[in-house]
Amino acid sequence: MQVRSRRQILAAIGAAALAPATAGCLPLGGLGEERETGPIGPVAQALGPDGTTIVVGDPSAKLTVKLFEDPSCPACADFETTGTGPRLLRMAAAGELQLHFALGSFLGSGSKRAVNALRAALDKGKFVDLHQAVYDGQASAKRRGGFSTNTLLELAGTVEGLRSGDFDDAVRTARHREFVEAADEALGRSWVRGTPSMEVNGWPVTEDDRDVMDDGAALRRYLKSTAEHPPRR
Repeated sequence: MQVRSRRQILAAIGAAALAPATAGCLPLGGLGEERETGPIGPVAQALGPDGTTIVVGDPSAKLTVKLFEDPSCPACADFETTGTGPRLLRMAAAGELQLHFALGSFLGSGSKRAVNALRAALDKGKFVDLHQAVYDGQASAKRRGGFSTNTLLELAGTVEGLRSGDFDDAVRTARHREFVEAADEALGRSWVRGTPSMEVNGWPVTEDDRDVMDDGAALRRYLKSTAEHPPRR
């Protein structure tokens, strides 16, 4: 019997997600909440100590939520636009938790270009803004063939203060290709079988609790329970 690697499984899920009949890289079910909109205010953002994770929010916060995503994944776009992704970002901005982003690129070259652009945006303190713009523009980008260099630069143009000669050069030359590959390999070695996926304080959110991805009340209950009664290792 042939045994498939995590990366092969992820790629297979991702390929299925591109078929018109499917809902995304890992279907979330019905999305139950409208997107929270409006400015969130300044929020800390930095490269994590492992060199492959982007940390948003206060790194001393007691709750850590890690999100595993691929920029081209339709289910990730659902999570980050009409799911609980925006709520988590607001909680990070308020100091309630820290967000860790693990960015894969198993859906191909467009994803690699997008992750490279996101890493370049981090250098300018604009990761959060471009991350939102990328998912807001994902559907339109797909209709035009995916995340091309020009499309990513257009999306970056919607983020105030991001476009510059240095940023544009980083996007055009794939300056952060080593980060892109290392981040993708790290996701491939993880427990994750599809995106989006979530960990809370190092514990995977299982299928039984996936309502936290689209239900704000469920997310709050889950985070409160984890904070008050951490699982025993």
